[in-house]
Amino acid sequence: MVDKTYNNVIDALKCVAYSHGMVHAVSTGNIEEIDTSGAVKYPLVHIVPNEVVASTNSLIFNFNLLAMDLVQVDESNEQEVLSDTLGIITDIIAQYRQGGQLQIYPDNKGVFAQIDEDITIEPFTEYLDNVVSGWNASFSIEIPFQYKACSSFNITSDGESFTFGATTNCLDFANTPSEQ
Repeated sequence: MVDKTYNNVIDALKCVAYSHGMVHAVSTGNIEEIDTSGAVKYPLVHIVPNEVVASTNSLIFNFNLLAMDLVQVDESNEQEVLSDTLGIITDIIAQYRQGGQLQIYPDNKGVFAQIDEDITIEPFTEYLDNVVSGWNASFSIEIPFQYKACSSFNITSDGESFTFGATTNCLDFANTPSEQ
């Protein structure tokens, strides 16, 4: 099994969002990093990374996923915007639940990734440079992960000093006499 990286997880989320027929832009970062200059085409999906939990045999990536669209100044289309953006969020969740495009196996046999069973989705309206409404889904993506402690460092020791640059096996240290 090849361990997946943070980049893999973000790229997969972006790919699923971009593949949705209604989404015109996808961004990632803090909420403050959303481009509200008017150059962005809406609907927009924005990925906000949160903490990563290093579990026993997996990494659990926590995210907020926001789907948003422009609302008219008189808010006459807000219900339609909320309906459309909720559809975007639930379609993205469905891709992770069904796993077709992502090669995810919901039956836990050969699982590449899993998401939470219950996901809270909350509506929002923000008055940025534009008025946008949409939904914020908080969820986790769990991927299998094999910890490879010593082989990931490039440090060797001759018993008196450490040398950086050559990969070593920690088992070699088990046979080295320790200083008392």
